[in-house]
Amino acid sequence: MPVVSEGQKRAQQAWNRGLVGKGRPAAATAAVEPCTVEGCGTPATGQAPAARMVQVAGSADGAPAHWYCPGRCAVIARTRAELRAIPMRPGGER
Repeated sequence: MPVVSEGQKRAQQAWNRGLVGKGRPAAATAAVEPCTVEGCGTPATGQAPAARMVQVAGSADGAPAHWYCPGRCAVIARTRAELRAIPMRPGGER
């Protein structure tokens, strides 16, 4: 949205802590990218599908363990398992 009024300009400058001018362009990387590693995210029913794969245990809610590539995918899987472990509040919210 364009900034048209003097009040909007002052508010924008205050928000930017006095900085003026054109901002930097958005990052060229996507927030979510599909993993290209063969076998990443497969259920852990036996041997790892590839070298260096990390087994991430499921959470207490019964989610099974899976194999993930080391790095971003393993971190996301561990985080999701930790979030699922947070007890539910009465009414269905965490």
